[in-house]
Amino acid sequence: MSKYVEVLETLRRMGGKAMLQNLLDEMKRHQSKLSTMELLQMLMKLEIHGKVRVSTLDEERKVVELLSEESV
Repeated sequence: MSKYVEVLETLRRMGGKAMLQNLLDEMKRHQSKLSTMELLQMLMKLEIHGKVRVSTLDEERKVVELLSEESV
């Protein structure tokens, strides 16, 4: 399974919306070597392709939302 599909599946299991840190923690349970920077890069590509939306709440907190269920 590709890393991108894993991100989408994890986000779907979390109800389609999650804080970035919670998503990272959940991903690390399955893929221990994942860094915050790697996750942000994957999310940027997924956002460009219209699969997720990343919103900034403040300087430290971000919310990740799943946009299209058919992509998972």
